Amino acid sequence: MLHGSPAAARYAAIVIDADTGRVVHETDSTHRWYPASLTKVMTIYMTFSAIESGHLHLNDTVTVSRHASLQPSSKLGLRQGQNLTVEQAIMAVTTRSANDAAVVLAEHLGGTESNFAAMMTQTAHRLGMYNSSFQNASGLPDDGQISSARDLALLSAALIRDFPQHYRFFSATEFHYKGRVLPNTNRILKSYPDADGLKTGFTCGSGYNLIASAKRNGHRLIGVLLGAHSSAERFQQMENLLDLGFTNSASGLYGSHISQLQDGGGAPPPFQLSSNRCAGSAEQMGADSGSNRYEPIRINPGHSERGKAVKEIRAASVKSHSSERAWSVAMGNFARKIDADVNLKRARSALGPLAKAGQARIVRQKFKGGVFWKTVWTGLAQDDSRDFCRRLHSKNLDCTALPPSAKSVASAETPRRHVKAG
Repeated sequence: MLHGSPAAARYAAIVIDADTGRVVHETDSTHRWYPASLTKVMTIYMTFSAIESGHLHLNDTVTVSRHASLQPSSKLGLRQGQNLTVEQAIMAVTTRSANDAAVVLAEHLGGTESNFAAMMTQTAHRLGMYNSSFQNASGLPDDGQISSARDLALLSAALIRDFPQHYRFFSATEFHYKGRVLPNTNRILKSYPDADGLKTGFTCGSGYNLIASAKRNGHRLIGVLLGAHSSAERFQQMENLLDLGFTNSASGLYGSHISQLQDGGGAPPPFQLSSNRCAGSAEQMGADSGSNRYEPIRINPGHSERGKAVKEIRAASVKSHSSERAWSVAMGNFARKIDADVNLKRARSALGPLAKAGQARIVRQKFKGGVFWKTVWTGLAQDDSRDFCRRLHSKNLDCTALPPSAKSVASAETPRRHVKAG
C-alpha cells in the first residue's frame, strides 16, 4: 500500500471489500477533501432511509422551491412551483447529479437545506464518518463541506448494505424525463464490465472525484478516488484501482478494517484546480486565480506476471459480458416517436424488476423514403430475452427475441483495449 504525507496529498484513494470492510488498497484515504457531488450519496442515503421508515414514498409528489430552482449546474432545470415525484428526483440526482433535485429532496426532508445539512452531518458521524461535515445537499463549493476517501467508502458500503433494494438507482444508465432520454454521467458503468454504480463529483477545489462499486464472481469492491485532474483520468485510474483491488483480494492481500485507519489530522483539503485548468465556470466552482503544479495519478495494477494476470482477468470479463449479453428484443415499430416513447414506458412498467437488465433504446430508421421509430432493448442474456418476451406477451405487448448477429459475436471475441497509466 502507498502512504503519502497528509499535508502534501496529490490525490486520495481507497478500495475496500464491501462485505467485510477490510482495506484492499489505500493512499491518503483519511486526508480531508472536498467531496463535491459525492455529497449526493449522503443525500440519497437519507432519502432511502426516509422511504424505508415510511415517512416518504417513491410516488410522493415534491414541490420545487425558489431556492431549489436557482441552483447552478449541474441541474435538471426545474422551475419554482413545479412538481415531480420522489422517484424522479432520486433518478435526477443519481444519473444527472442534478443540484436542483438534490435541494428539493433536502427541503422536503429537512424543511430547509441548512437543517438537512445538519442532519447529514449527524448521520455521517453515526456511520463513523468522523472527517465529514456538510453544509449543503449538493456538494457545491463551501469551505465547511468536508469528507475523505475513507468516509465516502464507509458511506457507500452502508448504502449498499442498508438499502440493497434501492441500489438500482445508482446503476441506471439513463433517466427518462419529460420525453427526454438523459444518459448517466458516470462512464465507469460502461467502461468497466463489473461496475454497477455509484457516483461522480467535480468542483475546482475537489478536482474530479469518483466512487465506483464493482462485483465479480459474487465479490463486491468499493473504490473511491479523489482529486483527479481530468474526467478521463478519474475513470482510467478507477479502472486501475478496481483491477488492483480484485488482484489483491484474490491473493488474500487485505489490510485492516476501514474503521481502524488513523485519522489524517486537521490539515485543510488541498485545492486541486486553479482557474486556468478548471472546466466550466471557474468562479461558480470556487476556483482560485493561481497556477498550481500537479503530477498525473499513476495507479499501477501490477507488474510482470501479476500485471499480466490483471489483463487476462479483465479480457476474460469483457469477453464473458459481451458474448453473454448480446441478445436483444424488438418491441414494435411506430410512425411517431411519441408513440414509441409511450410503448417504451408501458414496457418498463410491465417488466418491473426485469427492466434493470440491459438498456432500452428508441432507434430512428428510414424505410422507402419514410421514417419510423423502433423500440428495442439491448444488452441482454438469452434467458433475459426470453423472460422479457414472456412478461410483455402476458401484458399484450409486442416482443421478439433477437439472437446476436454474426458481427456482434465476432466483436465479442476481441476484448476491448483499456488505457493503462504507468
